[in-house]
Amino acid sequence: MKIFKIITLSAGIVLIPSVYSQEINWRGIDTSTKHFISSNFGADYSSYYGVSYAYKINNKVLPLVVGTEYNISFGKQLVDDWKSKTSIQTELWHSTRFSLGIKSGCIVRRFDSEMARLVNLGADVTTVFAYSKPKWGIGVLANYDRSISTHIKNKLLKEYYPGIVDGWYNTHGGNFKFGIRANYAIRHWNAFLNLGKAYGQNFKDNPTLPFYADISIQRQF
Repeated sequence: MKIFKIITLSAGIVLIPSVYSQEINWRGIDTSTKHFISSNFGADYSSYYGVSYAYKINNKVLPLVVGTEYNISFGKQLVDDWKSKTSIQTELWHSTRFSLGIKSGCIVRRFDSEMARLVNLGADVTTVFAYSKPKWGIGVLANYDRSISTHIKNKLLKEYYPGIVDGWYNTHGGNFKFGIRANYAIRHWNAFLNLGKAYGQNFKDNPTLPFYADISIQRQF
């Protein structure tokens, strides 16, 4: 049973989510805007930095923005721990300055250590309720990040447990995040700040470092 506890602990590190793929201030987008490029850094279990790109799809029903992001943990090995995400988001409702947006995404995460290498597949959904103006806004967000499956390539663990098997393991579990988001714009540049707290999906097995923070700078054109 000890070996499974070690694997579960390692998988739990991979499952720590981040919710900041491509931030959008829906009131700050003009009709000519189609592209969003961002860089961000923050702390969410570990410190990290990343880049993202998104594209706005014009239609007569709901505004749609599709995007992709790539985040890397700070450290000596640049590509040992990383997270990539492809997302789609829209504004479900708005009235004057108030807005309700939703974003869903597919996630691939990698965590590498002397014990094992883990590659995790997951999905998440985020809702944001905000008071927004073209130049600034503030809102609250809720996120649920769900793990689907993890591939484990054992390393040092094999020396202690020769019979351990590499391969895909079902890792059904997840995390909730709740926080606030603020943004400020200068011409075609936007700055976003996210602050909040993370919980295990049962609100008992919470992350050791439950608080998160993220700052991103965005250029739209």
